[in-house]
Formats: sequence, C-alpha cells, structure tokens
Amino acid sequence: MRRIHKTELTYSVDEMMIKLSSFLVRDFQDTLNEPDFCDGFLQSLRTVNPSLIRQSVPDIDLHADHEPYRLKALYQLQSIFKRHRFQKDIYSDQELEAKAISTFLETQDRLRALDLSQVSAKTNLVLDRAAGYISKVLGVYDDEEHRAFCRFGRRASVGIPARAASLAARWEMPISGSLEQIEWFDSEMSQVECVQKYFALQRDRDPQGSTYHPTSSLTLALVPKTFKSLRAIMPNTTIGSYMSYGLGEIIRKRLKREGYDICTLQQRHRHLARMASCMTENGYTTCDLSSASDSISVALVSRLFPPDWVQILTRSRIGNVLLPNSQSVESFTFCTMGIGYTFPLQTLVFLALLKAIQSVYFDRLDRRLISVYGDDMIYSSRMHEQVVLHFQEIGFLVNIEKSFSRGQFRESCGGDYYRGMDVRPFQPRNGAATVGPKTYEAILYKCVNGLLRRWTEYEIARTLRFLTSEIERIVGSCKRVPYDFPDDSGIKCPSPDSWMFLKSACVASLKSIGHGLFRFSYLSLKPQMRKETRHAPYLWEALKPKHETTDIYYSRDCLPGRNGNILASKIDERLAIDDYVPPLVTKEAEPISFTRSEITGKRLRRTMTYVTVSHSGHYTRQSGISCFEIRR
Repeated sequence: MRRIHKTELTYSVDEMMIKLSSFLVRDFQDTLNEPDFCDGFLQSLRTVNPSLIRQSVPDIDLHADHEPYRLKALYQLQSIFKRHRFQKDIYSDQELEAKAISTFLETQDRLRALDLSQVSAKTNLVLDRAAGYISKVLGVYDDEEHRAFCRFGRRASVGIPARAASLAARWEMPISGSLEQIEWFDSEMSQVECVQKYFALQRDRDPQGSTYHPTSSLTLALVPKTFKSLRAIMPNTTIGSYMSYGLGEIIRKRLKREGYDICTLQQRHRHLARMASCMTENGYTTCDLSSASDSISVALVSRLFPPDWVQILTRSRIGNVLLPNSQSVESFTFCTMGIGYTFPLQTLVFLALLKAIQSVYFDRLDRRLISVYGDDMIYSSRMHEQVVLHFQEIGFLVNIEKSFSRGQFRESCGGDYYRGMDVRPFQPRNGAATVGPKTYEAILYKCVNGLLRRWTEYEIARTLRFLTSEIERIVGSCKRVPYDFPDDSGIKCPSPDSWMFLKSACVASLKSIGHGLFRFSYLSLKPQMRKETRHAPYLWEALKPKHETTDIYYSRDCLPGRNGNILASKIDERLAIDDYVPPLVTKEAEPISFTRSEITGKRLRRTMTYVTVSHSGHYTRQSGISCFEIRR
C-alpha cells in the first residue's frame, strides 16, 4: 500500500465549520447562562445535514427590541453560514445559475415597462431637482480631462480572461471595443507614435491580424455572493473598461469637491450608523436597495444627466447582453457590476435623488444630514416614506428587511450597530469544500482572528480551544504574528503574551534578537508568476501620472542601484479565501543577463518583469523578523 504523503492530505472545511458553530453555541449558552439557548440549532448541527442546518438557523427580527448582547450572539449564529456554501447545499450550481439569470431577466422586464413620462407630478419635480443637482456637480464634460484619467482595468475583459489579465495583455491586438469605443480610442492612439510602432511590431508577427475587435454584446458572468444567490457581472470590453474608469474617476473627483469623498465615506457611514442606533426620536434611516446598480435604467440616466455626459457614458457601455445559454437580450440596465463608473455613478444618482426629495418636502431651515456611499444611504427617518414612494415609481425597490428606519438597529458599509453596540458578526468567506493542509491552516487562522475582532477570548473559550487544537493537529504548533500581519498568516497578537488562551496551547516559539525584535514563522500566500516580455506598456504606464498601483513585479536582484528596492504586486483573488493583498512578494532571482542600450550602446542589466497569474497561488511557511508591542 502506497504511503500517503502529508502534502496529499485533504481536510473538510464543511466539517470544520459545523464544529466551529457547535462550539460557538455552547460558548454563548455559558456566557448568557441559558442552557437551552439555540438548542434546536445545536441539535441540527449534530446531524451534519446542510438542509436541516439551514432550516434551524436562528431567525431574528432586527426591527424589534432586544437585549444587546443576546442579539449579538443570535446575529453571529444567524450569519455564520451566510457566505459559506456546503459541498452538498440546499441549492445546486444549476439552481443558483437559473435563479440569478431569472432575477436578471425580471429586472430587465421591470425596467422595460418603466415609463418616466407617466410619473406623478411630485416625482417629476424630484427628478427635475435631482437633474439640476447632477448638472451642478458634474459641470461640462471635458474630453481632454477624461483621457487624462483613463486607465485599463485589472480584471477580465472581452477577449482577456482573468488568468491572462495584465497591462501588456490590454495592448495585444486585437483590442476589443464597440465601434464607437474604437473610434474614440483610435482618435487618440493613432496620433501616438510609440503606440503605432508597437502595433506595427505586432502586425509584423501576424500580417493578417487586425488592430481592433468590434464587439456588440457583453457576456453575463455569475460569481458567488451568498449560499443562496450569485452576483451577476458583465466584464466590459478592453476599451470600454479604459473609458469607463476615466469617467468614474472624474465623477469621484466631482463628488469630493462637493464634500463626498468616496475614499473616506465608509468610515463616516459606520460612525453615522452607530450614532443613529442610539437615537430614539428624530433619528436616521439606513436604507438598502434590491439590485441597486441593476435598477439604474437607461431612461433614468437620460432623464437625470446632461446630454454631453449621457453621450459619453453611453459610449462607454454596450447595451446587449449574452446570457450563459447563448441567448442575446437587450439590457435596460445602464451600469452593471464590471463597468468602471458604476459605483461613483450610483453614488451620485442616489445622492441627487435624496437631496431632491428633501428639498421638495422640507424647507431650507428643516433639512438634515444625507450621505450616500454606492447604494448605502443614510438620511432622516422623516423622509423614509417619501423615499420608498418615489424610488418605487422610478424603478428602485427598497429592501424592507435590510432598511432600518425604526427600532435601534442600523447597518451601513459593513458596520452593524444596536443601541451603539457593535454587533457585526464574523462571516467566513465561501471557498473550496476540501483543501490541503496549508490552506486549511490559513482558514483556521482567519477564523481565530476574525472571531477575536468581535468577541473576547473569554466569551468564546471553547471555540478558540477547538481552533487551536485543529492547528496543532495539522502542524504541531500555532504561529504567532504581529497585529499588522494578514489574518491568514498566524494568530495576530498585540504582544507575545497577549492572549491567555494560548497559554494552554502549543505555540511556535519566538526568538528575541534584541531591540524589541523577534524572529517568528508565518504563512504567506505566494502567487503564481509569469515572466513578461512585453515591456513597452509598463514603460508608458510609468510615465503617466499615477492614480493607482499597477500589477507589475520587478525582480529585486535584477534591477541596478536604488531601483533594486522596487517591489510591487497585485493578487486578483486569494484562493477564494480572502481579498487581502499581501504588501510584499518575493521571488528567487534568475541569472542576470545583459542588453545593449539603444541610445548609448552601453551594456546594461536586463530587467526581468513578472506579472501575477490570477486565481492561482500557494501557501508557504516563512520566517520573518518584526517587533511586537511589548506589554509593560
């Protein structure tokens, strides 16, 4: 019989999640001193039957009155399996796909039937004032400004799958775009000598190849959202992503000028949600919409935006959608997930509509705070009835279950609060049902760190003992890392002796090397790298004003002088475990080679360029040196 190597072992994430939930229930029973707390849920967990587990998940009315701590415990148990999908869950892949496509088509039918010319007089007044606000914010469209902000996206686009996505791939012929997008793009690039030279080199390799690939439809793609739903996205054309990114940056810049900085609004919304959860009278509503971005119709954008902006925004999108069954349908949704300007545009639309509703129903001396981040909206509860009424009339559906205008629970931008108490639950992300030992170890670390951010070690003592024992079973000892390390690298410790639960666990030793520094081991995700030989696009990007980090990586040992310190990398997704991007990626250098300068003729070191391969990578164990905050 062949001996199974340790690296060939696999571990069930489903079994771990069920045991984790069982220990959490028992911990909460002890903490609340309620031996029968969620006992039905505990019994269903012992059956290891996903269907029974889903049926017995605690149900909470978040609009009602609760004891805050008990609500937090119930909310945690309700959410523990929300983003986790069992290998044999209650919905099959085919059912989820059919449900997502059906929802998309229903939204299109609803928007097709929408007639903004038939709305009530009050709604028409709201639309007029919203259009005036948007016109004031945006001003006149400037083509030169737009082109200065344009950048290629990092994700997949038409003709470029996610695994091949890189900056250089965007410039590989043929470049996808609609006929209007190609005309707009070529009007600039045909005047750029270096681009034309780059295209000519490609034509020399393929004389029959064309520069552009005219595209008339986008393909609907479905990605995981929760255990019971998929999210519909539509990767744009390569030129469309370039154009729409620039438009999104301009809208973001205009919003910032009005006092709405998208980069900081998340923190502001969490603060406002906490504040609103403490109010009993004259409070604020946190509002959530169903299919928010999909419900922004072509007709609504045409009604609200100035003609010059409607023209360029429309040019950056494609109105036909190809479903997974190859059926082509017309999309009445103006901007879906995958279009570069979707998020800032919906922020501007909802902000304008809320301000318009406020101005119609309340005088200048009776107006209150309004804040919008994407489809997360916060406004005075006095407006809520009018918001639901007018939004429904123009094609939006307010999600009553996730919108809170009464009671003392509020939720916005990842912050959940009840009477000022943070009750945000830990929600493990969906991933593979069975994984290897290092990936399993990383998932366990994520669970420990995620729970410790929301609960004290004394509240979940049994759960932490279970997780540390699982780590010990796999690798023998638990790794400790400084608090600024990624969640999956080890157990994050403010100081070497900060957690009491680690006193009874087997932990990897830390070696003090003086001056407050320690040597320790940790897990690191290493992306798969691909050698890049197409250097010109990266040079062009380096010469343009920087607005974001590129996904290029330069090998440290192959760059001369101070440039040897340049290290940059991006990982599109992390094995479906987390969306965290590690700050540093190391790679063994290849032998140094040389080239001749085309300008001076001098012998120069050849720079070796690498790009990450999306959706690929592996965990390795490494040793690092850093400082912990020493407890005194």
